[in-house]
Amino acid sequence: MSARLAKGEKLPPVLLPGIAQTAIEAYLVASGDDNPLHRDPELALAAGLADVPVPGMLVLAHLAEYLGQWPECRRIAALSGRFVSPVLVARPIRIEARIMAIDTSAGTATLRITAAQEDRLAVLAEARLLVRLEGRLAQAAP
Repeated sequence: MSARLAKGEKLPPVLLPGIAQTAIEAYLVASGDDNPLHRDPELALAAGLADVPVPGMLVLAHLAEYLGQWPECRRIAALSGRFVSPVLVARPIRIEARIMAIDTSAGTATLRITAAQEDRLAVLAEARLLVRLEGRLAQAAP
């Protein structure tokens, strides 16, 4: 395994400026999501939210992009997330990750990822990544 990979190692955190309503609209059109909660601030307020929530799959797409930019990531084999609180439109999102396990025989690393807004945990996710093995790509794990 690359000498840079170690259980407990943290990936560099990133602060996203927030997901704009225009990006949400584009996602809603492309995905066919017709939930008005993602479009209507008044409806979001009536539902007890401070603003429009970002669709969960769009948030996970940003987590996947973060993981994909890590130099040791060769492919995302699995990504799942638990939404602890809503990610709200146009508010900065801090994303962090830590290596929880390394499987040298499969060439994979399991990471725990968090996304937070305003010091509030929003998403707790886990990913299994195909990673570099001593300068070459590992074979994909089933």
